[in-house]
Amino acid sequence: MNFEAHMGELAPENAAAFRTVAKLLRSLPEIEPSASLEKGIMAAVEDERLRARRRLPWKWGFAAAAGLAAALTLFGVATRDRSSSASADAIQWLADNQTADGTWDPARHGGSESYRPALTALAALALDRVDGYADRIDKACRALAALQTADGTFGGGGRVELYNQAIATYALATLCPKHPALRPTVDRAIAYIAARQTLQGGWDYAVGSEGNAAITAWQVRALACAGRQGFETARVPLRKGLRWLRGTVRDDGSIAYHRDSVSRSDGLTAFAAYALVTAGKDFPGLPELGRRAADSLRNASDPSPVTDCYRDYAKVMAFESTGNKAQADAVRRRLFAQRKAGDRDQWESVGGSLYTAAFTVLAAN
Repeated sequence: MNFEAHMGELAPENAAAFRTVAKLLRSLPEIEPSASLEKGIMAAVEDERLRARRRLPWKWGFAAAAGLAAALTLFGVATRDRSSSASADAIQWLADNQTADGTWDPARHGGSESYRPALTALAALALDRVDGYADRIDKACRALAALQTADGTFGGGGRVELYNQAIATYALATLCPKHPALRPTVDRAIAYIAARQTLQGGWDYAVGSEGNAAITAWQVRALACAGRQGFETARVPLRKGLRWLRGTVRDDGSIAYHRDSVSRSDGLTAFAAYALVTAGKDFPGLPELGRRAADSLRNASDPSPVTDCYRDYAKVMAFESTGNKAQADAVRRRLFAQRKAGDRDQWESVGGSLYTAAFTVLAAN
């Protein structure tokens, strides 16, 4: 049955409603659908059908309303599909570039070999955002467990070590519910993080320093995730870390790298704000402090034109955690546009294409 014949069988008011739907659909630009679009469409239609059945008995008049609601839902699905399309190629690229041992090698893609544990963890987290990569994620988890030494570290020295430690621990704790065999690995990782905590409660590269906010925020994120997964040993160092991080918030809401720092970093402020809001949700005053830090980002001048996907990823998380979706989406659009244009990231010499691809996916979902 063609469209006009179908319209002829409906009451005038129902036909008018369907014509409105058709006009809306025809106005949408054509896009290449993702593999997950059909599943999203069918789930939306089924959800609307069940809601309509619960609300009122089925009648033709309500069929038109349900059709319009479903069409608007599909419009939202299509919009989300366009917004996430920038990450689709990154997901496939990550899957294609996993090495035989289950890790990802940054040295092959313009980065530093010393960050292999952290970048393997980020790539695994990126693949975990979509269906279909369970085998690759399992290989990555086993590879990270194999990289861990007897004292709980994942490798690297100096500035590298604690980034590898926090990011690998966070990834394994996140994936632990699907991979319970990882629990001993996470236990050892937490013990090492706790052992490296300073007397003041922070973490820093050099022994003897009281801490810096960049590396402390990462340890706090890892410990908070482990605590949510039932690792009780994470709770005390988490409280101490949050207390230290609280002391770095300045009067204008920005975060100090060290307590006596004067320079401002949007990336650092965003990541610490996210940590305070999410990891500190059970501690009085900390979410409010994190929201003030996130608000300072919104009120700050435009960011440096230098491409920095870590900064943008952190800002997306900070804005999302405080309910500012419009601001988060604006940052996403900039990040996606920079990736599409092939702009070189300022940290690419550290993580190479693995770094930019993983953060693009993690910011998109």
